[in-house]
Amino acid sequence: MIGIGFLICVSLYAILAFPNTHAPSRLLIIPKGCTRYQLKSKLEHEGYIKNGTTFLWATYLLRYYPEHRPGQYRIMDNMDNWHMIKVLRGGMQHPVKLTFSTAANKASLIDQLVRPIGITKEPLSALLHDAEKLSVYGFTPENVLTMFIPDTYEVYWTITAEQLLSKIHLVYQRFWDTIRLNQAKKIGLSPIEVSILASIVQAETNDPQEAAKIAGVYLNRLKRHMPLQSCPMLVYALKEKQCSIKRVLQQDTYIDSPYNSYRRKGLPPGPIGLPNVAMIDAVLNYIPHDYLFFSAKEDFSGLHYFARSYREHLKNANKYSKALNKLKIMR
Repeated sequence: MIGIGFLICVSLYAILAFPNTHAPSRLLIIPKGCTRYQLKSKLEHEGYIKNGTTFLWATYLLRYYPEHRPGQYRIMDNMDNWHMIKVLRGGMQHPVKLTFSTAANKASLIDQLVRPIGITKEPLSALLHDAEKLSVYGFTPENVLTMFIPDTYEVYWTITAEQLLSKIHLVYQRFWDTIRLNQAKKIGLSPIEVSILASIVQAETNDPQEAAKIAGVYLNRLKRHMPLQSCPMLVYALKEKQCSIKRVLQQDTYIDSPYNSYRRKGLPPGPIGLPNVAMIDAVLNYIPHDYLFFSAKEDFSGLHYFARSYREHLKNANKYSKALNKLKIMR
């Protein structure tokens, strides 16, 4: 009897208390629906553990079911099966760092968001197109992109689409503090409108100083009830119509779209991309001036000429047009 008891103790020690993980510490993702046998195979094949048999026995002894606790976990060096399963069974997840800086549209943003977490594209896409659910947060399917403030977010791998949107909204509310809200009020725009304008400015330039100057041009036009006449907006409208272009032509200005700023006055119903924080602040801290026009420089530096009159603007625009012709960029 003593011998049998000793063997049982030795066996339990080997199964539960003997170090079974490899160095160094690593992150493990347990997918939804993962069974004991699937997890054992994953841990063995990916080099997390030394002995899959003792791990499998431990899951039975400790009544651990991986399918009940999917997520991302940190597996430390020299963990025994008992401590490892304690972490996994307790759902002690390691946060995922979710980072995004900009996006061309909702589809592009969704791709970035779902890549490191357990959400699939479909529920998140459905949520971002659901007018009723978005109205609770004060957004529409057209402008919801402005709720997403580029940053690094810590979330759990098992976060749902609804939980993610709630977290994004909390960060949005913190971002739009009293200082930024007062700045927006001074220029006569709502936070959503500021971000929409920032997305247009961002499409025009990457230079922070020029961004504040270009924002001033657009604000001057808005104050005078002039159409914005933004080429990036027109390109966005054409892309929505599945048209791919390298150069905007006169014929393009006749397209029927709420993003055709050559035919419609005011800001569009939503952003033409996800603006970064620097561009939002460039709009809020725009440079006051009396310019009404700007045109890209012919050296393709990304910088611009600024003009007060249309005649002066045409001279500048012709320089850029000739440069495009020289390179035979016709469409």
